[in-house]
Amino acid sequence: MAESKQRQTYSPEFKTEAVARMRAGESLSGLARELGVRRKFLYAWKHAVEEGRGFPGSGHPFATVGQPGKLPTPARDGAERIKELEGLVGRLTLENRFFKGALQSIEELRRLRSASSSAVSSRKSKR
Repeated sequence: MAESKQRQTYSPEFKTEAVARMRAGESLSGLARELGVRRKFLYAWKHAVEEGRGFPGSGHPFATVGQPGKLPTPARDGAERIKELEGLVGRLTLENRFFKGALQSIEELRRLRSASSSAVSSRKSKR
């Protein structure tokens, strides 16, 4: 008779800690081996955290970071997420403006250098 395998369940805290370690840059394969978890579960947990929803499989929502045991409410989390995304849009807009100005400055410097260097030319070496 075949022995039935019991399905392993992981707490939301365990999953949140695993995702935090992934974000910290730990090797995914090494982390999966150490925790005894398949890599696909780590990816699924990471996507669940990034999308702000509960972890797959258990049906339990994860505790918000910094507030262990406090479950998120959809309306509050939606407003917080909107505020976070608006801040991100603002930062990216500033970065784009900065890089656009830097690129224009570089292009202008190149034009000035090419204009001034074309008047002065040197002879080819006779080697």
